[in-house]
Amino acid sequence: MGKKSAQADPATEEPTPVAAVERKGTEKKGKATPRRPNQSKARPPINPPLTNREKREAAKKSGPLTKEQKRQAKADLRAERARIAEGQWKGDPLFDKYHIPRDRGPERLLVRDIVDSRWSVGQYYMFGAFAILIFSTSGNVQLQSYLFIALLALTAVIVLESVLLCRRVKRIVYKRFPKTEQRKGGLYWYAIQRSIMPRSMRNPRARMSYKATEDDLGKIVK
Repeated sequence: MGKKSAQADPATEEPTPVAAVERKGTEKKGKATPRRPNQSKARPPINPPLTNREKREAAKKSGPLTKEQKRQAKADLRAERARIAEGQWKGDPLFDKYHIPRDRGPERLLVRDIVDSRWSVGQYYMFGAFAILIFSTSGNVQLQSYLFIALLALTAVIVLESVLLCRRVKRIVYKRFPKTEQRKGGLYWYAIQRSIMPRSMRNPRARMSYKATEDDLGKIVK
C-alpha cells in the first residue's frame, strides 16, 4: 500500500520565478522590445482669426450691442481685416482659407509670385488697347491702319510672353511640387490672366519685386 500511494502521488514541481520567464522571453527575441517615444501633438495656431460664421454665432450669443460696443466692433473688424490682409500678403498658410477658391493653395501662391517677379509688356495691355480704341475713332484712315498694326504687334508680343511664362510656371511649380494635383491648364491660364492685368490692380496684391530670386518665390515674407 505504501508503494502504491507513493507511485500515485505526482512529484511536486517547484514554481518558476517570474524573472526566469522574462529572461527566457528576452532570449527568444534576442533583445528587449524598445519603448515608443512620446509623440507630441501639433500645437494649434496662436490666436487664429475667426471665420464669418464664427463671428455671426458670437454676435448672436452676445445679444444687442450699445453704440459704444458697435463702434468698438467696427474698429475690431477693421483691425481684423487688416491682419488678414497682412497675413495673406506674407503668404502665411493660416490665412490661406480667406482667399477665394481661385487663389487658394501653395501652388497658386507660387504662380502669383512667378508672375509678379518679372516685368512684362502684358501688364500694359489694357492701357494700350484703350488708347488704340480712343485714337481709332478719328477719321484718319492712315492713322487707323497704323493703330491696327500696333494692336497686332502688341498682341503678338503678349502671346510670346505667355508661352515663355507658361514654360517657367511648369518648370518651377512642378519642381517645387512634383506631386501636385493642380492641372497644368488651370495654372497656365491663372498665370496668363494675372500677367495681362496692371500690377497695381492685381488681386491678391503683388508681393515680389522685380529683383526677387527663384528661391524667394512662394515663401513666407518676414
